[in-house]
Amino acid sequence: MASRHIDAGSQKRGFIIVVLVLLSSSLSALCAFYEISEDETGWTTGYRRSMKASFELSGFALGDGTYRRYTEIDVNDVRMRERIAATEGSLDTEESITLSADDKIPWESELEKLPGGQDYTLTVNETWPVSLTAKRSTDYVGQGMNDREIFGNNLDYVGSQHLYTTDFRKDRTCDLDLNNTWFEALLNDTTNTILEDIFRPAKTTDYNLDSYSTGLVILKYRQSSDRELASESEERYAGTFSIQRHISMASPGINKTEQEVDWLECCMGGDPNFTRSQSCDYIFLEEGAI
Repeated sequence: MASRHIDAGSQKRGFIIVVLVLLSSSLSALCAFYEISEDETGWTTGYRRSMKASFELSGFALGDGTYRRYTEIDVNDVRMRERIAATEGSLDTEESITLSADDKIPWESELEKLPGGQDYTLTVNETWPVSLTAKRSTDYVGQGMNDREIFGNNLDYVGSQHLYTTDFRKDRTCDLDLNNTWFEALLNDTTNTILEDIFRPAKTTDYNLDSYSTGLVILKYRQSSDRELASESEERYAGTFSIQRHISMASPGINKTEQEVDWLECCMGGDPNFTRSQSCDYIFLEEGAI
């Protein structure tokens, strides 16, 4: 583990950068970890982690009896969680999961003092792409089954719960993609306050659900913007229902190169001959949940 202290010119702004790199021989993957924190204001990127790795799973199960399922995936805050329990009954299920992650591009940070005062801008650009696709079909008839799942993507989430069902059919597909993440903080050195806090991951979440069940069904999603709530919903169905849902959420993030080119265009008066440069656990569990 390495720790360093950064000064911007002669100013006494203290930023601690912690970088932890581990080699996991069992996964044959290089795992990268870091957290950037500011001493006085308490601003932080949080603990960020990624790895260069891939994972594939596919198969099916068909039979009579009981069934338990536990799934936990979390790579750079792209997450998948399942909890399934079925008592005596007939089960037919088929699924596939594909995960790919890369951390070959180092994260970049920059500290800049703004003119005319004691305000500083701290930016962090992280390009650790992650892609996760999960598909599952389930058909169950029996004494009772609980099926819970949630998918998260850097403060966004979507998921469903089918509880106390004795007749259950479900087809679900979820695609999660993270391209890069941009942190930006505006800090004042005199008052030691955070004037602005921007968190802009370039991400997409696409969730498709088609289900039929008895019992209780709970559907939830949440979308965030700069760590604040942008949209949120919860639905509950008690009885026998057929439900179809398609939920798609996206955030374009911030591209540092595009910002710089826009500044040049502004200063050049929008010259049409100018060529753009190409370089540059909130888990909703019911009481008594498994």
